[in-house]
Amino acid sequence: MKSKIFWYTLMTGSLALYVLLIFAGRMVFPDSTPLSMVFFAAMFLLHVSEIPHAWSISAAREISLPVTIIMTILFGFTWWLPLKKGVL
Repeated sequence: MKSKIFWYTLMTGSLALYVLLIFAGRMVFPDSTPLSMVFFAAMFLLHVSEIPHAWSISAAREISLPVTIIMTILFGFTWWLPLKKGVL
């Protein structure tokens, strides 16, 4: 868990999961585009809920709020946890 490669691999997995959830939604709800986005939206909202915690960590490292928001929405805890531990 102290390796950058470990965390970058998890970050890549987060992006892949977004794509997988889009396809999963299309398979579960093939006739409804809004419903097919429900899994993607759930992960998006989960990551959005992490922003206040991520901001408290990134502000101490002088990372701007826009960067914090984008990185947290894309990667979630796989971005802010290694930042907190000093790996990134």
